Amino acid sequence: MQQLSGIPDANLAQVIDDLKFDGLRVISKFQAADGTWTIIAGPAGSMGREATNNNDTIDNIMPDKPPVANMDDPDPPPPGAPTQFVHARMTAPKTIVYVDAEGRKEVREGGSRAWRNCNPGNIRKGDFSINAGAIGDDGSFAIFPAEATGMAAIITLFKSRAYIDLTLKDAIFRYAPPNENDSAAYLEFIRSNTGIPAGTVLNTLRAQDFQKIAKFIQTVEGWQKGTIRGNVPPSPLIDNDRGAASAAGSATADWMTIARREAALPPRERSSWTDPEENPRILNYFKVCASWFEVTGGDEVDWCAAFVNYCLVTSGHMGTDHPGARSFFWNKDGQFAVIPSPRPGCLAVRRYAPFTDRTWREGAGHVGFVIASTSTTVTLLGGNQSNTVKESTFPLEERDGAGNVSSRFVAFLMPAIN
Repeated sequence: MQQLSGIPDANLAQVIDDLKFDGLRVISKFQAADGTWTIIAGPAGSMGREATNNNDTIDNIMPDKPPVANMDDPDPPPPGAPTQFVHARMTAPKTIVYVDAEGRKEVREGGSRAWRNCNPGNIRKGDFSINAGAIGDDGSFAIFPAEATGMAAIITLFKSRAYIDLTLKDAIFRYAPPNENDSAAYLEFIRSNTGIPAGTVLNTLRAQDFQKIAKFIQTVEGWQKGTIRGNVPPSPLIDNDRGAASAAGSATADWMTIARREAALPPRERSSWTDPEENPRILNYFKVCASWFEVTGGDEVDWCAAFVNYCLVTSGHMGTDHPGARSFFWNKDGQFAVIPSPRPGCLAVRRYAPFTDRTWREGAGHVGFVIASTSTTVTLLGGNQSNTVKESTFPLEERDGAGNVSSRFVAFLMPAIN
């Protein structure tokens, strides 16, 4: 599922048309107090560039374990450059994060969609792309681990039973259908650059002919390089905690605007729904937060970290790619500066007993955005606070009847600023 927010009323129809073009359908839409619209969309079925899965549900969109074990571990990945990538996902507009088997990450941003996805043919997500080596998707199109894998996928597709007995013309018109493309111009470009007549049946071609077709499909689809970088915060963090808080102070509006917008929604839109219904908005928090996490129990599962991650990611900041509050405490990518006390707009992480494991590999917690604080309490704007998005006040430390600490705040964090 995908969520688009802040859509002007005048642009609503065009956005819905664009979603349909990308193979998505509108699951729900609602208008905010400022007149703008929010749309939640999901897969609509099969379109060009080969089939998408028609049976997507929250169970098969989100697997039951991370594709990389390190994603669910407090320890940082080993040093060194990434090796072969095994997982990838879109974390922000025009930004794809690739992960190798040890948890090392690399980011592709900018450039064309085909380049970011290592998908020179813009092949859509689905069973075919997975069998051809895809390691993720951007919501509509497959993400391959390398350009060579994406090129091989084009050739594999054109050699498949669905294409191999077609003429070049019919194959191109199927691959790039007229309802989405200028198919005639597409065909002419391929024909004139490969020298293969339009009426040639694919099963008569040689291996080098398929390679030529794939090469020029890559050109038509738009292969424009962007930037490759490590997965680091968008700007350096200041070592001095006072400086970090001051520098990030003006940036808190980025994520707090999103959080307050969510809190201002009608109660049903921002709350867990009574079974058997599931609030698609909350499920979308998880999709944005950690696409690998299976939401067992639907919107009844703890979703405070998913909400905070959603607010950070959709405002252009780094999340943790993990559905647990403890992932903020881990701070594995170094995207948060630790500050000694709560300040408005910062993140506050609360942990529940037991506290014996210093690394906090397992166990319950809570995370939210600080609204205010006193010497004994912290008020948070967060998700899953009484099953909804709202403000709630928590004690800095809470004890049980025997006097043992049952919960306490263990970290106050400021995200890196853009």
